[in-house]
Amino acid sequence: MTTTAQRTESRRKRGRSLPPASVGMRGWSGLGWLGVALLLVLPACGGDSNSTGTTPSSSTPKRTVVTKNRNKYPEPKPDMNRPKGTPNPAFVGTPSTEAGVVNTTGTYGGTFIYSARDEIETFNPVDPKGATSQEMRTILFSRLVSYSNGGWEHVPELATKWEVSADNRTWTFTIRKGILWSDGQPLTMEDVKFSFDAVFHPEIANSIKDGFRNVDGELPTYRVIDEQRIAFTTPKVDSQFLTHIGNVAIIPKHKWGAHLQAKNPTILQQMTNSMDFKDMVGTGPFVLKNYLPAEKVVFERNPYYWKVDARGERLPYLDKVVIALVKDSNVEWQKFEAGEFHAIEDISVDHFTEAEKMESLGKIKLFRLGVHLNTYWLCFNLYPEIDPNTNEPYVPLEKQHWFHKRDFRHALNHAIDRNTLVKSALSGRGEAIWSAFSQGNKLWYHEGTPRYEYDPEKANALLDGLGWTERDSEGYRIDDRGNTISFQLNTNLDNLPRQQIGTLIKEMWRKVGVKVAFKPIAFNDLVTSLQDSHRWDVIILGWGSGVPPDPANGKNITTSSGRLHAWHPQQKTPATEWEARVDELMGMMDQELKYETRKKYNDEIQELIARECPIVYMVSPNAYAAAKPTVGNVWPSVLRPQTTWNLESLFIQADAQ
Repeated sequence: MTTTAQRTESRRKRGRSLPPASVGMRGWSGLGWLGVALLLVLPACGGDSNSTGTTPSSSTPKRTVVTKNRNKYPEPKPDMNRPKGTPNPAFVGTPSTEAGVVNTTGTYGGTFIYSARDEIETFNPVDPKGATSQEMRTILFSRLVSYSNGGWEHVPELATKWEVSADNRTWTFTIRKGILWSDGQPLTMEDVKFSFDAVFHPEIANSIKDGFRNVDGELPTYRVIDEQRIAFTTPKVDSQFLTHIGNVAIIPKHKWGAHLQAKNPTILQQMTNSMDFKDMVGTGPFVLKNYLPAEKVVFERNPYYWKVDARGERLPYLDKVVIALVKDSNVEWQKFEAGEFHAIEDISVDHFTEAEKMESLGKIKLFRLGVHLNTYWLCFNLYPEIDPNTNEPYVPLEKQHWFHKRDFRHALNHAIDRNTLVKSALSGRGEAIWSAFSQGNKLWYHEGTPRYEYDPEKANALLDGLGWTERDSEGYRIDDRGNTISFQLNTNLDNLPRQQIGTLIKEMWRKVGVKVAFKPIAFNDLVTSLQDSHRWDVIILGWGSGVPPDPANGKNITTSSGRLHAWHPQQKTPATEWEARVDELMGMMDQELKYETRKKYNDEIQELIARECPIVYMVSPNAYAAAKPTVGNVWPSVLRPQTTWNLESLFIQADAQ
């Protein structure tokens, strides 16, 4: 039996990739804050093709996961005549007999420098904290399955293949032979089991384990079959199981086994920022050499790394990697512009003109990645509860009277000129959107999502239809209870495009007789208001995506019980029939592996949310990244990290070292 994992490996050796997996949303975008879920996404796309996540046994019902290659840039082709150079220091031993083959060639040597916008909270992969810490674990550690940002697909890593049982609940992974840790010790199935024991330990709380839980809070069980195979059985079918498996970094039992006690385990206190980095043993392409808080992280080549290129040469090509920790995006751009960094991602539209000039001078390769899955949205506060401390409603009753009327929300949606928002706030570099899935997302975008084209006459007619035709002395509408329709609009201080959008919307809504006090506030205060205090009126923020991006990753946003269900979070039971239907559809999508069926469920979800309009999706920016021309094998993707996700394959041209 040939699995999809095996076919993927074969195609990678031949220079082809399977199309990508699915796409969705996770949380606040653009600020590097990772709470329950938060990042960015998405490029333009290519053609369609069908593939199965794995090929089950002959008794297994056929199931199809349709994927679409939306990476705008093709995979770099190997050049067998490219000079190899000499790795310094040299690799140790010989590659594994089952070494992973990457279809690339490159030149050894050089130090690659790029930047990250977050501080490192921990190097411990059992419970990674923040976007940068999560990125570090892929440099230091390997997983059974990884995700190709360039190909938009799950690919084999430490596992050579995976198989699925007839009921789609038992997944069996076969591990490569001959893998060595960075200290020269062999990786065994004991290490694999130990890594999952750490994540699933009952006394260790971590977000990775939470991802495995189903709607009833149940976790998979697992057992070692033999020296090469481990099997997992899920309580129910889980459409995201490969993603969850790919979130578990394999760590060495011989280093940390003593810290996984049955009671009071201490493993989360290991692999910290202050440890002796010689003890940071992994199977990733690089080992940790140095860390200077708020300044930089330094890595060196792992001499025992187990992947090879198209010529059978050991990876990685780079001698060293330095990640500069730069919190300010403007400072980050200035350093890249000055030539201090080899690559940069998520270039702000504010710097696009400068990037184009550098491109015209041959200083950089500028990557136009298409439309992001980053979304700018505004949301109405529909929280109906009473504050037990004051015995007053969190949202004043007169505002509830407006916000809970669907025609009011529709009217204000029609009063938003999205084209003006793109032109003014995004410098013309973006698109109008109508749901959480932008037009750039060819896999999950739904053409039938209700749209609210800019139509002030229709907005006025809807407001008039509510009986709110009387105006006060300033020209603002008065409702049927004698209250001027006036409320506060908030966004975060440190996001210029959102501030510009807020200023524009204030004026747009003034034209239909609605009074808005626009007030940007600190981001942490904004999040506290949204999730905890519930004292806000209308808010502007943005969602982003995880990797891989899939609608199921947006459960904390979409389902009524979700903490990020912005308009009315953490409902004990769905407050409305339509939200109950959304919850039902999300549950059905979780347990469905066939793309066409999942797409149908997600389309209905998008229609329901757009029809009810508690959240108004407005615009998505375009995505840009760049690298120096001397960097080879860049295969940029709109998924984070955009230019360094294949760090093991990047190289610096010999004449530039």
